[in-house]
Amino acid sequence: MQKTNGIKRFLPDAIVIIAFLIISALYCAPALKGNRIAPHDTISWMYMSKEARDYYAVNGKGPGWSNSMFGGSPASMIYQPSSANWYNTIFGKVQLQPEDGSLNPITLFFMAMVSFFLLMKALRLNTWLSGIAAVAFAFTSYHFIIIAAGHVTKMIDLLLFPGVIAGIIYIYRGKYTLGTLLFGIYMALFIGANHFQIIYYGVIVFAVLGLAFLFIAIRKNQLMSFVKGSLLILLLSGVSLLLNYASIIITSDYSKYSIRGNASELTINKKDNPEENKNKSGLSKDYAFQWSNGIGETFCILVPNLYGGQSGENIGTNSKFGEALSELGVQDYQVEQMTSRAPTYWGPQPFLSGPIYFGAIVCFLFVLALFAIKSPLKWWITALSVLFMMLSWGKNFEAFNYFLFDHLPLYNKFRTPSMALSITGILFPLLGFWGLHEFMSDRYTKEQRIAMLKKALYITGGLTVLILLYSQTMMSFKGDGDAEMAKSYGEHANNLLKAIREDRQSLALKDSFRSLLFILIAAGAIWAYATEKLQKNIAVALLGLFCIIDLWGVGHRYEHEETYTDAATLEQNYYTPRPVDVEILKDKDPDFRVLDLSINTFNDAKSSYFYKTIGGYHAAKLQIYQDLIETQISKLNSSVLNMLNTKYIITQGQQPGQERLIPNPNALGNAWFVSEIHFTKTADETILSMNAPSIQDAKPDSLNNGFNALKTAVIRDQYRAAIGADKYTKDSTARIKLTKYDLPALTYESVNDHDGFAVFSEIYYPENWKAFVDGKETPIYCVNYVLRGIKVPAGKHEIKFTYEDKAFKKAENITTIGSIVLTLIILAAIAMAFVKRNKHKEDASTDELV
Repeated sequence: MQKTNGIKRFLPDAIVIIAFLIISALYCAPALKGNRIAPHDTISWMYMSKEARDYYAVNGKGPGWSNSMFGGSPASMIYQPSSANWYNTIFGKVQLQPEDGSLNPITLFFMAMVSFFLLMKALRLNTWLSGIAAVAFAFTSYHFIIIAAGHVTKMIDLLLFPGVIAGIIYIYRGKYTLGTLLFGIYMALFIGANHFQIIYYGVIVFAVLGLAFLFIAIRKNQLMSFVKGSLLILLLSGVSLLLNYASIIITSDYSKYSIRGNASELTINKKDNPEENKNKSGLSKDYAFQWSNGIGETFCILVPNLYGGQSGENIGTNSKFGEALSELGVQDYQVEQMTSRAPTYWGPQPFLSGPIYFGAIVCFLFVLALFAIKSPLKWWITALSVLFMMLSWGKNFEAFNYFLFDHLPLYNKFRTPSMALSITGILFPLLGFWGLHEFMSDRYTKEQRIAMLKKALYITGGLTVLILLYSQTMMSFKGDGDAEMAKSYGEHANNLLKAIREDRQSLALKDSFRSLLFILIAAGAIWAYATEKLQKNIAVALLGLFCIIDLWGVGHRYEHEETYTDAATLEQNYYTPRPVDVEILKDKDPDFRVLDLSINTFNDAKSSYFYKTIGGYHAAKLQIYQDLIETQISKLNSSVLNMLNTKYIITQGQQPGQERLIPNPNALGNAWFVSEIHFTKTADETILSMNAPSIQDAKPDSLNNGFNALKTAVIRDQYRAAIGADKYTKDSTARIKLTKYDLPALTYESVNDHDGFAVFSEIYYPENWKAFVDGKETPIYCVNYVLRGIKVPAGKHEIKFTYEDKAFKKAENITTIGSIVLTLIILAAIAMAFVKRNKHKEDASTDELV
């Protein structure tokens, strides 16, 4: 009988979990047909990691270094396979993602619902209300947008976030067994997802929640219970860090040399801004705050198209813009194309894939919760919600955000402040549905419920009406990009821009009415319950239904049938080489580079899928290479391109698929001896010493002017004593030849009648690389700002460069220990649960903390 009662107890939960899977599948219906989303970031990862993944497939281990992009860089930030973290390995498999770089979003939405469901259960909501809250959280528009963009690690950390909070709440309620299981597993996966900006936000949230529970514990005279729970949380957090030690250490080691952690030594081309130059490391403010949410734009959480939606919104041919185009005689198919990607977004961000919309009903419930919840925890959650709104404003609230950027530890490593609003997107439904649960509890009378409902309706409904009136009377609907559009529209610019602005105004009007309607429906259902005209379960079901309709409708603006692609199209569009690629692939030289000017050279990694390039795409390039891009490569410096062994250059043709391939006969190859060294005192002097004419210079003798990398090596003064001579004899027979290319081990043969100094067309990195001449280690010097150089004695020698990350191997051992420790804790918690099941020894004294 007891077993049967246990099954009945968990049956509703099981039904809801199954419903999550069904809802996810219905929403992502194209995925059931085998179609997938092919987002930019995940496809780019496939491009950039190709060389490293191929190496792993053959050797069963990661290479540590990859030459596929930017001349070469550590592979740790691209592809670093490891089985030491058992939990990440298992979690990666249960996501059931394709191996071709596309995404199956079903599992991501499903896991988001499960995670938030556990959070709501921790707050003692019943199963059905918890299920509706979970769907509302999962269908926040931001989740659709980041999945379509391929920001998978961000999405994973956001969907794990509620599970971590659930563990914290259970622990502080004295439910140590369940709290240990949830917090231990979710925290380990949360850190393991490696989206450090969301993790950083998480630390803020978890710390504030800890302070909130301390405040409550003091008020309730339950300080010892708080201390006990806090120690358990700290212990599990420590184990989670241990479990992810390997990934943390390689990120930390790399960041010291990347644009995220190492400020450029260069002072040329910097703004004359003392405040900007205060940061000795981290990103520049201009770069970090580029995507800052507008203060008024925040109200898109309530009215999604208040600022025009996305940068390319489908407004239909019957829009004002479509009508204006038709009146100008534009052909129907062109009108359809132009209106399907109309420039309706007019907010302060460079461009936008869609607004962050929480849902009108969710916003209404959030306000209702402020009156219905009596726990002081609601004010801490509300404060956090406002804090992350303020963080999302970025440069639009300089006094606050610039101060944090300059003074908060590690905060200057992060960009895209608008992302912070996604944390508020967790807290709004958390508080909103918790408040609905409290509103429907027995503690309130009919009169009290109606009074609270009126306040929530007046505030939320009134705000929506104000937004409607303000948008139609005060907003200009003029965007920063309108001036650029006007240039492309020519003499018709005024008429077309006027039409677009009318459409923007119309979008704001429609969504204002739409949100107001959903608020009134929600208020009506709750009023019917409060006045006893509707049963509780029916009222909840109606709220859930309309909440899903609301969020589903907005979400499908950014995730729909056209978002998906089939396998054949995926292969053709993303992984099939162009004619120029086929031509380059005929070259069997194992190590050369390509400059592809037919694409966005430094923001597109597609070429790196087929061969090594001097461009690529990564948000954390090596700082020295970024300096070279900005000062020399962007100018197509002929000598710099030659020293990077740029054997081929691709330029744009008249049509896609007609790109032009230009061989570069002046590429210097893999290595060469120089005849002189030019020592410099500063980074500025070093990089300016490399000035040379552009490769586009038409004069035959132009390549002989300026820096000649074949003759001269530019090296900083700090190496003068170690190197010694600055002149070297280089006879006609002196040569260096690459004899074996094996990623972490490059082997050369050198022949020289004199002692010489050799420059290698390989990117300098001060960690993990070692050089050997006939098996004897020799120092590696940074040459020509980004390359490697060594002294080579006279005669014939074997030169070998090897890359071995010993720190990572040690870190893997620590990670394995973390996996073992967490597993033992989980097993111990489960064993304790069985022991205590019939003895009721769980401490329930803190059960009223929330």
